[in-house]
This record gives sequence, structure tokens and C-alpha cells, in this order.
Amino acid sequence: MKTKGMLLSLLFAVGSIAAAGSVNAGAMTYDTWETNENGTGNYIFKVDDDTANRFNYSLTVDPWNAEALGIFIDFGAASTGVGALDLLGDSTVSLAGRNTSSDSCGTGCNLGGLTIPGFDGTWGLVFRLGTTGFDGIQTFNWSTSDFGLGLNDFGVVAIRSQVLCGNGDLLPNDVNDCEGSDKAYGYSTVSVPEPGTLALLGLGLLGLFSRRKGAIKS
Repeated sequence: MKTKGMLLSLLFAVGSIAAAGSVNAGAMTYDTWETNENGTGNYIFKVDDDTANRFNYSLTVDPWNAEALGIFIDFGAASTGVGALDLLGDSTVSLAGRNTSSDSCGTGCNLGGLTIPGFDGTWGLVFRLGTTGFDGIQTFNWSTSDFGLGLNDFGVVAIRSQVLCGNGDLLPNDVNDCEGSDKAYGYSTVSVPEPGTLALLGLGLLGLFSRRKGAIKS
């Protein structure tokens, strides 16, 4: 009876894992950054594919020591093609480039001088965030079509910021003391597996349980 109860519990856990996977198809987080300059912002960039055929993006700075001006996204060998962008979300976010080798994200916004080891030189998407000068925006949220790509196609992400603070100063109160800027890059540090991976994990646990049960009987 005890074994049956354990089996039912495991089956319930497998079902719960699969259900969780179907709700949150996948997510990635970028929160560790390198720069060629004197300091970098506390950027947290997240992307998920919870919405069918779309990528949802969120960029925040916490603690708020810089204001982002542009973001560059690399998809490795993959391309975002020429299909519809279908940009939705914050009106302060606009497309600045697509499948481009340019390091510009608009007026006063570029990655000039930033060295990214191993980067192939082509950005799949480049977005302008706000305008030159302090806009007072800590978080940006937007989405695009997924271009037939997946989260596993995301590679390096680079950020150009303005109004970078130093010496522990934070926005918005210390804005008059924050006169720096930042060019930084990073790779994802946290990811949530796709539903299929979660299901395989559950089935693997079930298989191990069955094997252990058989070994006990013998």
C-alpha cells in the first residue's frame, strides 16, 4: 500500500511538472555584465516565450544606477529574417536595427569600443530605449514576433546606457551626480527548461522509481 501511495505521489508530481511547463514555456535571464569602461549598470534583462509565437522582453535596472538607452540582441547563426516585427509594449521602445553589423542604436547611442569575445558581428535585433538625456525610466517592457526562433537561439546581449552613477549613487535622487555612460555585454545566467524537457525529467524520475521497486522485489 505504501509503494502504491508513493507511485501515485510521483505521478502527481510528474503531472504538476508538465502543467507548470505548459504555463511557463520558457524564460531566460541576463543579469551579469562585462564592460570595457569604468563601471556598469545593474541590468536585469528577461525574455520569455509564454505568449504563442512571441518573445516578451523586460529590462530593468535594480538597484537603479543607470538608465538604458539601447539594447542589442544576438541570435548566433540564426536570423530574424524579413517577416513582420509586430512590436508591442512600451511606446518608448523602437526598432533601431535588424540583422545588422552596425553598433549604432540611434543618436548618441552606440557600442563603439566595446569588445565582445567570440561575437560574430551581427545583431539580430537592436532597440532604442527612450531618448537621449534622463527620461526617468527604470523598466522597459515590450514584445515582438518570435521569427520562428526559440529561446535557445539567444546569444550575447549588449546594453548602451546613459546617466550611469558611481560611488553608490542611485537614480532618481542623485541624477545630477550621475554623468557617466556604459557599454556592457552579458550572457544568460538563468533559464527555465522547455515543457518537453520537464516532461522527460518527470518520466525519468518515474523510470528510476520503477527500477528501484523491481530491485527491491528481487
